[in-house]
Amino acid sequence: MSTHEYTVKVGVEFSSRRSLKTNKPLTVNSVVLDLYDGRRYRVIAMYPAKPTDRDLACLPETVMHAWSEGSLGEDELSRLRERANYTPGEYCFPFGDVVFFPAS
Repeated sequence: MSTHEYTVKVGVEFSSRRSLKTNKPLTVNSVVLDLYDGRRYRVIAMYPAKPTDRDLACLPETVMHAWSEGSLGEDELSRLRERANYTPGEYCFPFGDVVFFPAS
């Protein structure tokens, strides 16, 4: 199975040290839901990374630029976590586990 790796920039961010790995490609207007904290993001752009986009040279070559669209309610987040068999633990972190919906 192929994986798709992205350097993640959120909002007005000059550079990033976050990355995301998915088993399906993301596209502009996809909605990404973070299972860790319930935050919702909309992908606003995808582009090749320039040196200034990444704090670390080892980060992926493709940037996923997203904008925050608020958070899920506790009930909605609980249902989504249950459906994904996700239980946050001490080694979990933002963008570590996400669910996304392609642009329609």
